Amino acid sequence: MKFFKQIKKNPLFANLTDKEIEAMFDCLSARIEKKSPRDIVSRPNEEISEICIILEGNLVEFTVRPGGERVVVSSKVDGDMFGLPYCYSASNKSETFITAATECYLLFINAESILHVCEKACECHRKMNENLVKTLCETVTELKCNNDFITIKGMRKKIAKFIYDKYAEQGTRTVRLGVDRNGMAKYLNVSRPSMSREMINMREQGIFDFRKDLITLKDPEALRKIIYDE
Repeated sequence: MKFFKQIKKNPLFANLTDKEIEAMFDCLSARIEKKSPRDIVSRPNEEISEICIILEGNLVEFTVRPGGERVVVSSKVDGDMFGLPYCYSASNKSETFITAATECYLLFINAESILHVCEKACECHRKMNENLVKTLCETVTELKCNNDFITIKGMRKKIAKFIYDKYAEQGTRTVRLGVDRNGMAKYLNVSRPSMSREMINMREQGIFDFRKDLITLKDPEALRKIIYDE
């Protein structure tokens, strides 16, 4: 299968072999769809019964204000998925538009088929159920962390807290963030271009330097003051 490598990276398929993944496709009523740019993948108030995993391409999540203005909520890239919390909640209706920003290949999995173990009661289905529980727990934890950052006002303070928390956790001025710029922007619920501009400003002010996901703190106290004093 063309997308085995991408599928195996998804937490729902953790610890599954190629043969097990192939066998699971029939159990899960799974299918792969190709989407063209601007194709709508999901609309507000649509019932969500499938988990969607992005195998290739980019999606954009947005809302539309009463005046017709589109407001981007997030961007979704290879490896991301959506629909998981909705599928297993009482309110299973989407709240936003999701549309293809580029040509995309999407894997759709029937959510109920994961819970209802197949007649064979295969080992791979048991593994996927364990992966589902772990993923849902991690999603709840991540949402809580994201909410903490949503309440912080100002791009500068969000960046400062994110990096300072990593500094406090790792105990070294050379801090590894563990995410790329897209992942960091998504976690902070901000736009990547605006975040990158502010990071460049902070670098020019001598607060830190950065390369990829590695941050070298030059003035940790300046970060702390941004969080608590500004």
